[in-house]
Amino acid sequence: MELKQLEAFVSIATLRNFSAAANRLNITQPAISLRLNALEQELGTSLFDRSGSKIQLTGTGLELLHYAEQIIDMSYRLKATALGETRSHQKVRIGTTDTIANSWLSELVTEIITELQHVTFEIITDTTRSLRERLLSGEIDVAFLMGPVHEKGIRNLPLKTYESAWVAGEGIKLPKGILTLDQIAPFPIITYARDSATYTTIEELFRMSGLWPVRLNSCSSTEVMIRTLVASNAIGVISTACLVSDRGLKRLRCEVKLPDYEFYAAYHLDSVGRVGMAVAERAQKLCQSF
Repeated sequence: MELKQLEAFVSIATLRNFSAAANRLNITQPAISLRLNALEQELGTSLFDRSGSKIQLTGTGLELLHYAEQIIDMSYRLKATALGETRSHQKVRIGTTDTIANSWLSELVTEIITELQHVTFEIITDTTRSLRERLLSGEIDVAFLMGPVHEKGIRNLPLKTYESAWVAGEGIKLPKGILTLDQIAPFPIITYARDSATYTTIEELFRMSGLWPVRLNSCSSTEVMIRTLVASNAIGVISTACLVSDRGLKRLRCEVKLPDYEFYAAYHLDSVGRVGMAVAERAQKLCQSF
């Protein structure tokens, strides 16, 4: 019996998908199937019921899962003790929206470097929709995104609720008082990517008000969007999470309130990816005080 076989068993049991489990372990789907088959042959029993459309643990598989998780956890501790934490490195793949990347992510990364010295990280920035798909496919271990991910094997920790705000550069000339959509419509408007919830909301606002089409532009980089707004005669819609310091922007008052978005840390609930839980818990604590 090999540790790799147990890791394959635990990942498949958690994700209920051979392809996603293979991605979690950075191996091919045939390789993870071979590991599971070898484990079942050695144990002399089937761990999964493959007769239906979905992968289900057998009674024996459910009973043995707990022991497999314990063995994997103890093996990690054994290696860490034998080699020393600074020499036993485990990679965590972090997926994040650009909003979080431009808010408190650098502080989180600093904590990982200084306090989780056995962990190395890989950061992937993408939209919430793509991050959800990557998390479920096993490409990332923990995701900071809008809304929870309600799927088997995924745990969600609430982070923080952020407002969306109308903003513009300090030099823009606008009518005094509270702005109406009619007054905003003539200006170029910049917000997040086309498949983001914010872009969809802005488009619907102008369509429902009979003001469409407007010059609605999308940008996947918050930093580029902020620099463009400061230097141009455009109006932007960004998350207040990105307004943590003076970046040459002013928040505009508008008669239309934009929606708030609740962010979560979603991670795989299995011992193979337990480092994802450690990162998620640190993110939850950090963003509340940021």
